[in-house]
Amino acid sequence: MYDIIGDIHGHAHELRAMLAKLGYTLEQGVYRHPNRQVIFVGDFIDRGPNIRETLEIVRGMVDGGAALAVMGNHEYNAICFHEKHPQGGHLRPHMARNIMQHYKTLEAFSTREGWAQWQDYIEWFKTLPLFLELPGLRVVHACWDPRHIEYLRQQLPDARLTDAFLLRSSQRGTPEYQAVEDTLKGKEVNLPPAVSFHDKDGHARTKMRTRWWRDPQQCTYQEYYLEPIESLNPLPVDYAALTDAWHYQDDTPVFFGHYWLRGTPQVLGPHAVCLDYSVAKGGELVAYRWHGEQELTPAGLVSV
Repeated sequence: MYDIIGDIHGHAHELRAMLAKLGYTLEQGVYRHPNRQVIFVGDFIDRGPNIRETLEIVRGMVDGGAALAVMGNHEYNAICFHEKHPQGGHLRPHMARNIMQHYKTLEAFSTREGWAQWQDYIEWFKTLPLFLELPGLRVVHACWDPRHIEYLRQQLPDARLTDAFLLRSSQRGTPEYQAVEDTLKGKEVNLPPAVSFHDKDGHARTKMRTRWWRDPQQCTYQEYYLEPIESLNPLPVDYAALTDAWHYQDDTPVFFGHYWLRGTPQVLGPHAVCLDYSVAKGGELVAYRWHGEQELTPAGLVSV
């Protein structure tokens, strides 16, 4: 059985508290449970105060067989930030915006010894799968779209990045880019003409991430979009105008993070739950204690 833990973002103290609450104890430097295993949904780095400690805990558990983990968009971005582009520069350009996103992590590994350790973590990130499908459940960082999952299976038999795939995935417009973008960063649709909004970092957007686990035909824009747009909030979604009308309809439970939710943790549907409740912005670290059930219930949620 599994305990799926949401985005940590360098908050090692909350992680230790969560593991203790779930009944994991420290044994020879690794947190273990006698008959359960953790699954981490990614985003271990950036933003928080204890990034190195977080990575030590997570990697120790994964390498020690006490946990599984999928890659988050922050791990993917970190790989691209440090990977040289064959035509010069890096796969993720070192512009101010990208540097600021990684600033806390770069600061945490700023010594010579720390930098060598960080390079080793970058190589470890590359070993993390982009998704997990286990008997009875699925885990992904941001979005389980079966079309992208199937494509990733065809290109990456073990769901782990190769150097060639990584290069192609950093290039806008390629199938690799779109598969990684949706899987690790979320499903987006075009906003109606002349409509835009500013995201949490103040950047103007003309695309909107969606609640891909909900049927847009049964939603208002406020219920379907992940950010409110006052002029659209009460209106029913114009289904015919959507650039991609797909939504998750499978009966297999899917666990994910990424979305910086707020408020009381809740199950989003009988087969979907987001475990990111903004611990890096004063919220809670959230987990789901899964016992094999097909229909998820609020009783499975645990928070610190």
